[in-house]
Amino acid sequence: MKNNKKGDRAQIEIELLLQKALGVQQEPNQQLNDSIIRQYEKRMEQGRGSDSG
Repeated sequence: MKNNKKGDRAQIEIELLLQKALGVQQEPNQQLNDSIIRQYEKRMEQGRGSDSG
């Protein structure tokens, strides 16, 4: 039983480290996604303005 507790603790620590690592990776990706969304919105607005007919 003691071995399982150590294994569980290790597993939890690994999961927390992975979450931190993924969080660090996702931050730049989120900025990239935001800029892509902004560019798309600008294009849509430009398209509406010139597409009056």
